[in-house]
Amino acid sequence: MKKFLICLLLLLSVGVQSETFRIATGEFTPYCSSVAKNKGFASHVVSEAFARQGHKVEFSFLPWKRALAQTQNGDFDATSWWAFNEQRAGNFLYSEKLLEAHIHFFYVISHRPDFDWKTVDDLNGYRIGKTRGYFTSDKLEAANKDGKVTFITVNDDEQNFRLLLYGRTDLFPVNIVTGLELLRTKFAPNIIHQVTFHPRPMNSRPGFLLFPKTNKRSQEIMRIFNAGLKSLRTDGTYDKMFDDLLSGYYSQ
Repeated sequence: MKKFLICLLLLLSVGVQSETFRIATGEFTPYCSSVAKNKGFASHVVSEAFARQGHKVEFSFLPWKRALAQTQNGDFDATSWWAFNEQRAGNFLYSEKLLEAHIHFFYVISHRPDFDWKTVDDLNGYRIGKTRGYFTSDKLEAANKDGKVTFITVNDDEQNFRLLLYGRTDLFPVNIVTGLELLRTKFAPNIIHQVTFHPRPMNSRPGFLLFPKTNKRSQEIMRIFNAGLKSLRTDGTYDKMFDDLLSGYYSQ
């Protein structure tokens, strides 16, 4: 009987043995960063989800294209975080939704105190800042093409906020987290109180943890992650982490 119990305990200990999963990612503060608290919001969610299932995570920060390519080649167990597209879906399994990036219109309160919108037609006549290389939305791009709105395109988000503050544009659509982060870190403390964002998102884009189809264990590892992520969402931990993201916790 004693030998049986010892064998059973050994089997159970093997069954719950902790693993360390290797995750390739890139720099995109405050979602993921080698110098951010907990490696950034997305990385924190990933590590906590695996921890809920008894496992650890090791992040490698690489150029984004290399992170994707080396994960596909089997050098990493997963890569974080990516939006969906058909080409990637051919090579990777997509986890449950890790996060959702919301694009909102930022504006200067004193310039547009009554700003509101429900449809793109409500934006007719507006000058809209756009960062080169960004895509806004099909409807807004069409409105610009038809001359209903005017895009003013510059090289980066910080420039767009300066145009907004100088009154050269009326609106600037940008990821809400990116926008708040820039206002906190690149402008004087009084500036952030002059700028706000409309609560209605222009669009939202989910992001996922990707697992290479070349790895025979990817389905298993993905199930582990998804279970941990569900646990974080169920008990409210995820919502608390997202509130921390908006408050600037991950970039302090």
